[in-house]
Amino acid sequence: MSLWRKRQIAKKVKDMSYQNALVAAGANVIAFESFGDWQGSWVALVEYRGERGWVQGSFGSCDHCDAFEAEFGWGFDEQNETEVQYQARLASFGETYLGGLQTTEQILAEHQANVQWDEDADNIVFWVRETEQTYRVQ
Repeated sequence: MSLWRKRQIAKKVKDMSYQNALVAAGANVIAFESFGDWQGSWVALVEYRGERGWVQGSFGSCDHCDAFEAEFGWGFDEQNETEVQYQARLASFGETYLGGLQTTEQILAEHQANVQWDEDADNIVFWVRETEQTYRVQ
């Protein structure tokens, strides 16, 4: 398997892991995207407890720089916990990101301020604007 393919699989695993944590915590994930390669940011538009807003986080390539990997490793370990226990931990982890939903204006302002030094900021701003247009409540 090529290095490129391994990176794509690893990125997809991380995308799914954070997204699954948000869902386990009770959020309806409307849109989710990650930006970067070995490390970067993820952004999601969610509905949570009757509110719609944005949440975000970062990911890395090891358990020292990736919160999900530090907490869960590479998935459910059936020798050390039940599926119910794992889902409860997953929900608790997801809740840490859902505590303060951001408005579109807030998330755009944050990333527009980072354009000079964050190579993914332009892509995040573009994606947030496109996603907001697509899922705008009429």
